[in-house]
Amino acid sequence: MERPPDRFVQFVVKTSKLCNLRCRYCYEMEELGNKESMRLEQLRQVYRHIRDYYTTIDGRDGRRTDVRFIWHGGEPLLIDPAFYWSTFSDQEAVLGDGLGRTNIVQTNLTVLDDARLRLLRDGFDSVGVSIDVFGGLRVNIAGRDQQDRVLEHMDVLRRERIAFSCITVLSRRNVKHVDTICRFFEQSRIPFRLLPMFDGATAEQNADFDLDTGDILGALCAVADRWLQSDGHLQVEPVDEAIRVVVDHLAGAPPRYFDKRAWTPTILVNTDGECYSLGDPYGDPAFSLGNLFTTPLTAIMAGERMERSCRAAEERMELNCSRCKYFGSCSGYPIAEDRSSGRETRQDGIQVCVVARGLHEHIERRLREAAMVGAHGRLHLPVQTVARPVAADAAAAFAKEEFAPHQPHPRSP
Repeated sequence: MERPPDRFVQFVVKTSKLCNLRCRYCYEMEELGNKESMRLEQLRQVYRHIRDYYTTIDGRDGRRTDVRFIWHGGEPLLIDPAFYWSTFSDQEAVLGDGLGRTNIVQTNLTVLDDARLRLLRDGFDSVGVSIDVFGGLRVNIAGRDQQDRVLEHMDVLRRERIAFSCITVLSRRNVKHVDTICRFFEQSRIPFRLLPMFDGATAEQNADFDLDTGDILGALCAVADRWLQSDGHLQVEPVDEAIRVVVDHLAGAPPRYFDKRAWTPTILVNTDGECYSLGDPYGDPAFSLGNLFTTPLTAIMAGERMERSCRAAEERMELNCSRCKYFGSCSGYPIAEDRSSGRETRQDGIQVCVVARGLHEHIERRLREAAMVGAHGRLHLPVQTVARPVAADAAAAFAKEEFAPHQPHPRSP
């Protein structure tokens, strides 16, 4: 009998909030000077809880879970590299061969020495670099833009053949430059995620930088237009996934549906061990699912707060997806779980899917204008001639991506 396919779960681990930057939109702004960090023994307990929960599930259906640890902050590379080497050894000892494991770091890449370069090359499986290209909002404590330093360090990673991707935060400061931003990454052949800005630490913090859902949708539609005209070197989420949704819809691909009760793909672990679902307000104690330092994951996943989180996701899907023609090609994940996907909250408190649905409609309209869709509503051409291979999960694509080290980075325009 053929073995069932593997699956993955992501744990976003907030190792420490300490950071050497003061990005003006950062939702952790009030804690960026806090030197408190997770301890190795706390992480060992986290690994035990993860092992006990997922090996039990794997034993029931014969599948294998790949556990992806996304090390986050603050700035995770401010921590001594010896900490990560030790916790990687602990992972191997605790998780053993039963679970797959991948370690990904999200860094501002302003601190890079020989020890950290070795850690990025030989320790982590994948590297995410935060850079906005335009806007001047990623500044140090003195208020100076750090982009030139990050670009220099990105060149070092390329020379060392260290695979990396990027995240660009979409804000009012760079929204008019999305085409140039895409050109920068396209020429560099670096996959990236265009991430709409989250709410800041205070209500006033993002007043000068925030975007409404119309701005976000307009920017992503412009990126989709460039994607459809590119030569294949532009890899950008969430547009890659949106094009896959539309192509699947037009091609009549088998449906897929997000079911949070069956599988929760991402869990955020705060510095104090409190866990949050990606779809709920991060950092609000009322929405903590439980503490992974002290509570078995089995109990957390079966708890009342997880039940509440699942019900909320299902309600959002029922209100938005049940009458959407893309449902089934789009799993419903954007409105159910992804807070970065452009939900809009109405006056009655109901959250509606504005950006994801609007982006799907725009892409389909562009395909029809290009005469790629016949009168029967299906694609004229094979799927692979319309959409290049894309990944529903950006982390998987980033981890596997290889880059040509001889290609220099274009400097920021």
